[in-house]
Amino acid sequence: MSTETDAEAPASSDDDVPPEVAAMDGIASNEEAHNAERPARDSLKKKTKQESKGTPIGELEIGSMVTGKVKAIMAYGAFVDIGASTDALLHVSRLSDEFVSNVGDIVKEGETVEVRIVSVDEEKGQVGISMRSEEADNRQGGGNRRGGGRRKSEDNKAVAALAESGYDENKFVEGEVVSTLAFGAFVRVDTKQLVDSLEGSIEGLVHISSLAKERVESVDSVVSTGEKVQVRVKMIDAQGGKVSLSMISAEDEQPAPQQRERGQRPKKQRWAPSEMGAEDWQESLDKFKETQPAFKNNFVIVDKRKKAPVS
Repeated sequence: MSTETDAEAPASSDDDVPPEVAAMDGIASNEEAHNAERPARDSLKKKTKQESKGTPIGELEIGSMVTGKVKAIMAYGAFVDIGASTDALLHVSRLSDEFVSNVGDIVKEGETVEVRIVSVDEEKGQVGISMRSEEADNRQGGGNRRGGGRRKSEDNKAVAALAESGYDENKFVEGEVVSTLAFGAFVRVDTKQLVDSLEGSIEGLVHISSLAKERVESVDSVVSTGEKVQVRVKMIDAQGGKVSLSMISAEDEQPAPQQRERGQRPKKQRWAPSEMGAEDWQESLDKFKETQPAFKNNFVIVDKRKKAPVS
């Protein structure tokens, strides 16, 4: 009886399995089933596809010229396909030796361009390229660099090693200006000049107030990128990886203004020190009084009471 029933039963197929059961097959929970049915994002597919093809950026040679195709134009630059695993950024400041205000005036989407690789950051997966001349890039500074985050990590180690070893705050050493900003200049210094046993280099900030003894109106009026300058280490923040440099001696550094207590009003000085006279005026006055004759008055008592008439 059972044999005939089994014989009559049709062979199982995927079509006979309810959709709900098929969806849950091999899935542990309803939440997982919901996520499994969601389509993968296009950006995720594109990213995976992009990373799987092209030359690894670690194999790119800085300074080499390559041919690329402009993929997209942004306000700050253009992304160019140079055959690497990621598109390279052609920043607006590297489009030409001359000033460029509009990226679209120089390159167009889909255009083939000749560019030079100037920086590679493997940790961040970024490549920087340039259409400028090498001379212009060298004047601007920051070109032909590899590492990015790696360089920052090496700098932090060098800063920590210098702080631990100690340094002479009055010793001047040679450094190279790598960039200038409105508030100061960044200078790179070889740590071996400071301590013989150290290796590597550090990058510190020379604030505009430490560029010269006199008041400086513009950083560029004193230093320029690529220039060799004499600096000394003022202060090191080992934890923050920051170095403060100065181009003037400690004696010539202007002392920082004293901070007044909260709520205290600043005191106004009416007279300049040169207008206050001799500092020993009090002693001179006391001596002068001693030479003067003494003048004393005795008191006089006058009885103004009315007396009674004598009878």
